[in-house]
Amino acid sequence: MRKTVSLEQIFGSKIRVRLLKLFLGHPQDSFYVREITRATRSHIHSVRRELSNLCKVGLIHIHDDLKSELPQLGGTKRKFYATNQECVIFNELRALLVKGQLFLQEELARQFSKLGSVKYLALTGFFVDLQGSPTDLLAVGRVPKNHCQELISQFEEEFGRTINYTVLPLKEFIERKEMMDRFLYNFLESKKVVLIDKLPNTARMGL
Repeated sequence: MRKTVSLEQIFGSKIRVRLLKLFLGHPQDSFYVREITRATRSHIHSVRRELSNLCKVGLIHIHDDLKSELPQLGGTKRKFYATNQECVIFNELRALLVKGQLFLQEELARQFSKLGSVKYLALTGFFVDLQGSPTDLLAVGRVPKNHCQELISQFEEEFGRTINYTVLPLKEFIERKEMMDRFLYNFLESKKVVLIDKLPNTARMGL
């Protein structure tokens, strides 16, 4: 049996892992501290400490952004943090985080399958870097709502962000698909990762 090693065990800090996921997952973007704090659901003091550590090793660099052309009239300089893609460990760390993400997705599927009769489970939205998606996860089958919420909350801690999810009974899924329901149609046409697929043939059209 393969033993799953968490990224926190490797990096020694859950907040550090959340920061790495944010920056390495969006290497072209820049973030200011409070934005990082919200995105990683972490305390600002802990974020500042880990940002300092990552800057010291050269994985993140800082640049200023002048919010006004007239500082004397109230303009302020805000520090922005961005990934240093020239860092010698950039590619290796990114590959490791991608692998860790895959392990988490496999574990999510395994835990979901224990909740009830899950016929279909797919990830979209932030899992596949799809901006503006109304959901990040779609499950089809009989899943107790309270158990589902508990499981999602656990994985929100692991991923360091809110997971928007949708659970549909199989009958409703088939009915909405036949009606070309807008939400479901957009989901079916979107990029996604299918983790569980035990749908009957009557529900498979268009998948």
